[in-house]
Amino acid sequence: MDAAPASLLSERRLELLEQLLRLPGGDMKSTLSHASDAIAGVSGADKVDAFLYDGRRDCLVAVGSSTQPLSALQRQLGLDVLQISNGGRVVHVYKTGETYLNGAVDQDLHELPGIRQGLRIKSKIGVPLVIGGARRGMMMLASLQPEFFSEDDARFMETVAPWVGIVAHRAELATEIARNATEAGRRAGAEELITVLAHDLRNYIAPMNMRLSVLRMRAEEQRREDELRDLELLGRSIDRLGEIVTDILDVSRIDQGVFRIQPRRIELSGLVREIVATFESAQHSIRLTVQQGDDIHVSGDPARLRQCLENVIANAIQKSPASGAINVFVRRHDLGPQPVGVVEVIDEGPGIPAEQMAHLFERFHTDRAEGLGLGLYLAKRIARVHGGDLTADSQPGKGARFTLTLPALAPEA
Repeated sequence: MDAAPASLLSERRLELLEQLLRLPGGDMKSTLSHASDAIAGVSGADKVDAFLYDGRRDCLVAVGSSTQPLSALQRQLGLDVLQISNGGRVVHVYKTGETYLNGAVDQDLHELPGIRQGLRIKSKIGVPLVIGGARRGMMMLASLQPEFFSEDDARFMETVAPWVGIVAHRAELATEIARNATEAGRRAGAEELITVLAHDLRNYIAPMNMRLSVLRMRAEEQRREDELRDLELLGRSIDRLGEIVTDILDVSRIDQGVFRIQPRRIELSGLVREIVATFESAQHSIRLTVQQGDDIHVSGDPARLRQCLENVIANAIQKSPASGAINVFVRRHDLGPQPVGVVEVIDEGPGIPAEQMAHLFERFHTDRAEGLGLGLYLAKRIARVHGGDLTADSQPGKGARFTLTLPALAPEA
């Protein structure tokens, strides 16, 4: 750096740290660019860069650079994006976390030819850049003059770099908060629109069913079998539409805290038998295994628990291959402080990818072109309302297991 008096140099360096703390809020690029300009102004460097690692391309990118002619030339030569595999001193500092200081860069054969010959850089300081507790990149100061930087300058940059990391992390968090707020607002607006639409649709379903009943009666009287088959398919479609509308309105009730249940004593295995019977088909056999011995009683709303299990079994059927079997087990588990009734639904489908498992029970999560992705979300919420839970585990290619647990009641005297 320039040979200014020590007291003046210290004052300018303190001013730099204050500038870093006063940087205006913004995105990562603008924050690092402002920081690079501030460091260039104090250090007298011909170029300052803040490189961040890009894992998608396995390279270091000069996200923030000082607004100087040498920085513009760097971009023209394509030296603002450095592949890890090509090596060089920028990569070395990032990979090792070691400070680099050299006043004869043109003689450093480990430096990239483009840096030595294209940019004609003579002096460099490189320090690692830690953001949010992790090494994310590095900062490089460059000068066209030989032996421009001193050991003291390098030590100072080791002090400055953590400050840059702090303001960069602040910018990153601010961007994430803004993105989440925007997404939350968009999601809330969409969910409100869907709920309003569901209310309107429900008003049309009842008249459609009434009209369908009239058409079915006429077709039966006149024995028009083809029309009866078409009307049967149409009736199923309307029923499915009604189920979707009900699911949407139930989600709205959960959000508003008005989702109500009417619990009573239920024999769990009997309820499961009824549900399994409604799902039996030629394409998918459902094997029900019930623990022998005492009946398994729980306190619950039969309609809501039916809704919960129907969603889980329907999901298993959708995921299972043609003629694939679905196994359902019902048992009582007495280990632990609270006995529970357990229903396990195991399919022979492709399993649940690991990246989807964390979002499996979120609303509107679906990997299919059809459906709204509300079934499993509602099933888990119904389980929770009953004081139980619904969980899933899976190995890719080996199907999935959904386990519903509900607090069990003591046997009746």
